[in-house]
Amino acid sequence: MKLMFPFLAMLILLASCQESKPDLQNEKEQKELAAKADEVPQEIKIEFAENFHVNSIKGGYELELLDPNSHEVESTYELTYDHSKSGDKVIHLPVENIAALSQTSVGMLSKLNSLDVITGISKMDYVHSPELKKRFKAKKISEFGDESNVPIEKIVQSKTKLIIYSGFGSEFEGEDKLRKLGIQNIPNYEWRETHPLGRAEWVKFLGILINKSDEATTLFNDIKSNYEDLRWKIRNLEDHPQVISGNFYSDQWTAPSGESYMAILFQDAGANYAYRSSKGTGSVFLPIEKVVADNRTSEYWINPGVPSKGVLSEMNPKSKFLGAYKNGIYCYSHEMNKFWEMSAIEPDFLLEDFIHIFHPEFEPNAKLHYYKALK
Repeated sequence: MKLMFPFLAMLILLASCQESKPDLQNEKEQKELAAKADEVPQEIKIEFAENFHVNSIKGGYELELLDPNSHEVESTYELTYDHSKSGDKVIHLPVENIAALSQTSVGMLSKLNSLDVITGISKMDYVHSPELKKRFKAKKISEFGDESNVPIEKIVQSKTKLIIYSGFGSEFEGEDKLRKLGIQNIPNYEWRETHPLGRAEWVKFLGILINKSDEATTLFNDIKSNYEDLRWKIRNLEDHPQVISGNFYSDQWTAPSGESYMAILFQDAGANYAYRSSKGTGSVFLPIEKVVADNRTSEYWINPGVPSKGVLSEMNPKSKFLGAYKNGIYCYSHEMNKFWEMSAIEPDFLLEDFIHIFHPEFEPNAKLHYYKALK
């Protein structure tokens, strides 16, 4: 234990040395920053996201993160342009060095043309972005590994100021130590949103952090408009094919619950989801016999999570008894990194894919963004 104190002291010294070098180098940027510190910014409207609130205050914003289970306020942060302020929940704006341990954050920063703010990711094996791969090869970003065991010394050396992580666990490992070193960390609960547009709306949160609120709002409004236009175009379709989603694991079928974001996408795409009446926003677990009995005539099977029908047959021979087995199975397994990185910020593309899959007559020559038929 005695060795920890000199080590921590060394890191604090290193962090303080880094802090002494201003992030904003030119005088114009410093004047703009000072002006923002005295202003109350325009309110940012949150329409679909349920796991965060934003209020405009002098010098920045008050951010409330809600517990996705209880929907009560879990943490409150002050996001401020006033760099004289300090505290455990104070984050100075704009944040220029971010460790994006959540894949969806990488995708959103990519859509904001701001991958240059990323100083670290979890694992390169999960990255889709060609630009980020180039930055990694050029040693401009670091690989930190699993968020449950962050390498504190490596994070300090990367000059990271903020860590955005998935929030799968109740606490972030090393949170207190990092705060003592001037490095904030904040969970991204986008993955717990139940509406596809709610997931995409987390781009507004990232926009605030990197001083691109206007760009983030414009981006989201375009996504929302595209999504709603697609829903409007198919409103009078009479055919609603039955769809099954998920796969067999051991003796159970795991599928999206009827109130989940995927079930909402199926509904908005004009499909009849087999388990739309099930409650909850997570997963529903069903016996194999029931799934086979319910879906002998299902026309489409979405997201089995495997690359081929041969693999499906090996996993469970009863897969062949599902109506969709012959020619109606679609998945993103051929570009899994792209799906997990980009689909949250492109729900309009997901909806468009499903419309073209379920209603091939709608636009016969349309190219799918994420999905591909399994052979």
